[in-house]
Amino acid sequence: MIRAALVLLFFTVYLPPASIFGLIVARLTGRAWILYRLGRAGVRAALAISGTRVVTEGLERLADPRHTVVMSNHVSHLDAPVLFQVFGVDFKAVAKREVFATPFFGAVLRMAGFIEVDRGGDRAQARRAMDRTAQSLREGACFLVFPEGTRSRTGELGEFKKGAFVAAMESGSRILPVALTGTRELMPKGRFAIRPGTVRVRVLDPVDTGSYSYADDRDGLIAEVKGRVAEALAVGAAPEALRGSKAR
Repeated sequence: MIRAALVLLFFTVYLPPASIFGLIVARLTGRAWILYRLGRAGVRAALAISGTRVVTEGLERLADPRHTVVMSNHVSHLDAPVLFQVFGVDFKAVAKREVFATPFFGAVLRMAGFIEVDRGGDRAQARRAMDRTAQSLREGACFLVFPEGTRSRTGELGEFKKGAFVAAMESGSRILPVALTGTRELMPKGRFAIRPGTVRVRVLDPVDTGSYSYADDRDGLIAEVKGRVAEALAVGAAPEALRGSKAR
């Protein structure tokens, strides 16, 4: 609990001035790079405070991040910060409306091109959000997506939602599956606590959506990506799975 409190205190102090400075620079330059640099600096410090060490495998599979949807399992609030830091890519993401109501942070997300979605059942708004996601991908963006939509309390993979898959197919983007382990043990859902320890990130072979048709193969694409993540999670703790890995 002490580490979690220290991380919260850090962000309480860091976020307002960093957001204001970053938004000013971003508006003056018309570019959002400063927001990502400040965000990555904050995440790096928070992970250090929390005692989180990250071991990675297969980062070279990202290569050119343009027109790419990174899809990971989701078990902890640590997941997004870890992936944001490890990949070093200016990700965009689809986030629930409540996140955009956060003072300062919501303005930063909008300026960075993140896309707001209402998960309360407004199908029309959700469809517009996916259309915007597909257009951003066509323009070369890289998106980070948790296809389960919410954190798994047990660590078991949940149902993969179809929205991000549709956006990837409509934009002709590739999907990069990721298997993330260790974050649930360090920061489980429903608890205000962070334990120090090691997180493992396995980047898997990309999936080319161009070989799938929307009408006939959408479910097959979802099953393929989910199957790869599930298989990697099943062997992720084995020593041979970490050969050639490196700490970040």
